[in-house]
Amino acid sequence: MRPSMILSLFLFVVLPLAAQRSPSGATKSQFRLPPDHMACPVDLRVDRRAGLISREVDGKPIPTGQGLDLHFASTPERKAFSADITVHGTAGKVIAQPLTIASANPAITEDFHLSSSGSQPLTEKVIWTEKIRGITWIEVKRVVFSDGSTWQRTIPSECRVEPSLFVLVK
Repeated sequence: MRPSMILSLFLFVVLPLAAQRSPSGATKSQFRLPPDHMACPVDLRVDRRAGLISREVDGKPIPTGQGLDLHFASTPERKAFSADITVHGTAGKVIAQPLTIASANPAITEDFHLSSSGSQPLTEKVIWTEKIRGITWIEVKRVVFSDGSTWQRTIPSECRVEPSLFVLVK
């Protein structure tokens, strides 16, 4: 290595380490990550469902889209009782286009209203899409809580979550 490269490597490694030392000589490091969903009033985790369900109408099989397990976590003083969500994804049909031409977004959405049963809070729900074959993200648009208060998004995509890429196969 050339001396100039060794000097720059030395400065790159040693100076940040020296800057972390306090006057007393103790090393301090502090890493702070922002919360995942700062604007979301509920903690939502989404898992993909394994398997396909098809239904029959007049003897003809009608395939459904993809399934999701939605897990709502709430605090003891504030529990979600209903939620309006939008599932974003693609239809799953083959799209062929040149890479140089920008085209319209082939994304589609489906809306769902989720509600709890009886006096129990909303903790887990299973939904199946009808036309979406590839789910990319889920947006929470409105939540009603046990105390009667309501949260509604103020800007698009304010409260969103992406489903886990892992699928549990039974």
